Amino acid sequence: MTLTGLFDRSIASHPRSAALVLWTPRYARTVSSADLAQKVARVAAGLMALGIKKGDRVLLISENRPEWAIADYSTLFAGGILVPVYVSLTVPQLNYILENSGAKIAIASTQELLDKLLAAAVGVRNLGQVIVMDEGAAAQDVMHLDSVAAMGDDLLAKSPGAWREPASRVRPEDVATIIYTSGTTGPPKGVMLSHGNLTSNVEALTSVLDFRSTDSALSFLPLCHVTQRIADYCYFHRGARITYVKIEDLGASLAQVRPTTFPGVPRVFEKARDAILAKAAKKPAVLRALFRWALPVGREMGRCRTEGRQPGAGLRMRHALADRLILSRIRAGMGGRLRFAVCGGAPLNREVMEFFLGAGVPILEGYGLTESTVLAINTEARPRPGTVGPPLPGVELRIEEDGEILVHGPGVGRGYYLDIKRTEEAFADGWLRTGDLGRLDEEGNLVITGRKKELLVTSGGKKISPALIEQGILGDQLVSQVVLVGDGRKYVSALVVPDRTRLEDWCRQRGVPAGNHTSFEQVLVLPEVRDLYGKIIERCNKSLSPYEQVKKFVLLPAELTLEGGELTPTLKIKRRVVEEKYRDLIDSLYTDVREQ
Repeated sequence: MTLTGLFDRSIASHPRSAALVLWTPRYARTVSSADLAQKVARVAAGLMALGIKKGDRVLLISENRPEWAIADYSTLFAGGILVPVYVSLTVPQLNYILENSGAKIAIASTQELLDKLLAAAVGVRNLGQVIVMDEGAAAQDVMHLDSVAAMGDDLLAKSPGAWREPASRVRPEDVATIIYTSGTTGPPKGVMLSHGNLTSNVEALTSVLDFRSTDSALSFLPLCHVTQRIADYCYFHRGARITYVKIEDLGASLAQVRPTTFPGVPRVFEKARDAILAKAAKKPAVLRALFRWALPVGREMGRCRTEGRQPGAGLRMRHALADRLILSRIRAGMGGRLRFAVCGGAPLNREVMEFFLGAGVPILEGYGLTESTVLAINTEARPRPGTVGPPLPGVELRIEEDGEILVHGPGVGRGYYLDIKRTEEAFADGWLRTGDLGRLDEEGNLVITGRKKELLVTSGGKKISPALIEQGILGDQLVSQVVLVGDGRKYVSALVVPDRTRLEDWCRQRGVPAGNHTSFEQVLVLPEVRDLYGKIIERCNKSLSPYEQVKKFVLLPAELTLEGGELTPTLKIKRRVVEEKYRDLIDSLYTDVREQ
């Protein structure tokens, strides 16, 4: 099956008044399935009139919105290949992708992104036309998307079925999209994914997850990232309503949209958990006591689910009361209809997963790469904390002697665009070298233990995977972010970002001077605060081998952010950027000559 075939099947099988919704706290704009089909036909025909032919690349830089999906499907029906990019790209980064992809047409959503695109397009000879979505946005020689649709009307008036002809010649093995990776280890790589790669992944995911036509799904992770894009294809395939929201409006949208499912990254769920606990801490003493009693009851019931055992009568009675008094309120705070959420992109802290499962909202952790789409995922019936679930149907996994995960299956991509060397290195003998380390547990669930390129190798030759140790430290609510360092050093150290609100509350409750006349930087050097975080590190160290244990740490006063360049658009930490930014601080952790 092709993505255009998937589109046609969904439009025919699931007619709906609200297929796509753009939601903000001020207004909502709805697109029906019939309107969507019509707009895709018009824009696809317009792209054909502009000269797009099979295999031509169309670059798209836009936030999540209905026009994103329209541009995607229209490009595919015209026979083109969509090249979606992050809105946060710099001009040089965007220029590289325009040149490397050979994009013939580029589409931007807003005036700001149009200006960036035009700056990046200077000297790019292959680019023939720039298009903008917003009505108020404009520049010389730039067309509006509505004008492209009007060009399509002229073509359709002469030949109503012309917009379908290119799609009829597309085969599952044909490339549908080129997704450029972040390029943290060199120039960005354009991952080629075929129609078959994407549709096989949709079929596999919808066979193990209960997506429904009655679902209301949120779309807030960048659509140029494979996680959200695959999720949106699954929602659309099943006839669900897709609501686009900005991540900063996520909290408000939970109450107003009341979603039944959505994908997220660990940071989203960590912040949601922390917000719930912070709100509970401000309740009257009786409610706080009930909260402290109810959470363990919910976790115990959740463990019955993860371990596949029936709860006893006493637990069922306690859980019914805990759910009525407290746990149902947690679900209500997330809209009251959330059946499950999917988490990917980085390891999810086990305590966070158990917290939501105990409240009756399973967070299903999965695993995949741009090069292979989704490979494994937990299921609602029996989510397993600490794992990313069993492989999807059709996916074969192989664990090398050094622990690297190799994968084979219908979702594995076609390689890197115009990069034979790196394609041959990663896609060898039909198996993709993921670069991730892992193992299969006794039940066949995949456990990710780290990233091969992120291994810390001490000066003594010991190899340490930082991800799991970081997750252990992040289990404490007083910790917001953590980055382990120590590559080439004698021991492991940690950069710790405290949760500022919780730390200041802790200080106030214990009479530690952290008032208006004390800066947060001064708070972090207080002996009581240093001792507090030292004990958090010590608790984590108890479960680690001596060479893995964190010997020193430093507290950072500011969070690592996307704007500061320390996070990727999917909120993963860029280790090399952090290490370079805080190099002097890191060096100071190793200045004692007796420890070198």
